[in-house]
Amino acid sequence: MKKTVTTALKIAVSLALYVYIFSKIHIGDLWSILKTADASYLLAAVAVYALIQALSAYRWYLLLRPVDLNAGYSKLLSFYFLGMFFNFLLPTAIGGDVFRVYFLHKETGKLSPSTASVFVDRDLGMAALLLVATVVAAVAGTRFNGVPLAPMFGLVVIAFVAANLAIFYRPTYNLLHKMLALFRLKKADEKVDRLYQSVNSYRGEWGLMSTAIVLSVAVQIGCVVVNVLAAASIGVRTDNGWVDYLVFIPAIGLISMVPLSLNGMGWREVSYLVLFHSVGVSEQGAAALAFLWLGVLVATSLPGGIILILRGRRGERTLPPRDEILAGDDAGQGRAEQLLDLAGQASGEESVPSI
Repeated sequence: MKKTVTTALKIAVSLALYVYIFSKIHIGDLWSILKTADASYLLAAVAVYALIQALSAYRWYLLLRPVDLNAGYSKLLSFYFLGMFFNFLLPTAIGGDVFRVYFLHKETGKLSPSTASVFVDRDLGMAALLLVATVVAAVAGTRFNGVPLAPMFGLVVIAFVAANLAIFYRPTYNLLHKMLALFRLKKADEKVDRLYQSVNSYRGEWGLMSTAIVLSVAVQIGCVVVNVLAAASIGVRTDNGWVDYLVFIPAIGLISMVPLSLNGMGWREVSYLVLFHSVGVSEQGAAALAFLWLGVLVATSLPGGIILILRGRRGERTLPPRDEILAGDDAGQGRAEQLLDLAGQASGEESVPSI
């Protein structure tokens, strides 16, 4: 019942945000812009985003080694597209990640390492998103309505680093453990402990983690390229060119993670409208860019639907029940629950599947 009410509220928030958007722009004006979009630029945008998914899957593939998992790259790529597809089917920003855990668990027979690999994959994506946005905003001195954005990103970075210290660094983890015990937060303490144990295999893997960060930065830049191509298709130009995209696209990803709407719907489009209008783009042009980005996401999630159909024809289970996703030993179940509880905070994904 509680979950149903929460979902209904998220849908209501998304609808309210769309009402706000269409109170600012006329649907006819929006359509007049969208129908002039250059198909060649849009096809290039879709191709680049598909390449981003391939790069993201390779990052995940590299992260399997420390947790002793064996799965082929092509299999992981199919899981990534399945995850994208489920992100648009399920009323949660982490639906795709949960299914990635499920499919990898079925492939390897190891639930806890599967959960850890997906969590760390998302965590590194978040690190790259913050790195790109903060560095570019600081160097370029980007402002929004006169307010510098770099310090705002800096606060998020501090919170992110603190959370990761609690997860990866033993002294900080021990301090957090004592604090939670002091306030008798037993359930929270148990969850933090399980998460700490599940990702501990990545400690000391500096070379691998550095490579994964580089790949994550490439993914972020790829998302910027996709938006620049989409903007070019409708003739949208900003005051500062690429700089605006390098700051705003990660910022929109962060804003879309706010768990108050359905898969970031509404927040994402309002963010485009407000941020890009502040750098010289018309409200209609900013809204058109937002919907083109959504179109790219939908188009690149379709291979996941095809994979789902093919799996069904081969007799493979395609829609696992929640309790089966969380099946296994107590430690494994706890770690899977950690992904459900925390992956949203560690991800980019908004319903942006790759970060």
